[in-house]
Amino acid sequence: MAKIPEYFNIGNRNNINTERLLEIVEDMYKQLALAINKKPDLYQRTTDGQVTDTFLSTGDININENTQQVETLVDRDATTVTWKTL
Repeated sequence: MAKIPEYFNIGNRNNINTERLLEIVEDMYKQLALAINKKPDLYQRTTDGQVTDTFLSTGDININENTQQVETLVDRDATTVTWKTL
């Protein structure tokens, strides 16, 4: 899993202009979004993962609340997905 750093290195803060500050904020946002988007989503449902779960992403996790079976989505295309039991 990606780790999000606690501190962002801005560098030399002397005489920083508005344009450079906006570039730094954009870079911070990009790094944060990339790190967050790498984390899998967790779904708790009363069913196993379905082959029609095409709206999910590879790596997402499904927990069947009835059987406690845990699966991860290992492959997907536009019409079907493949789940692997962990």
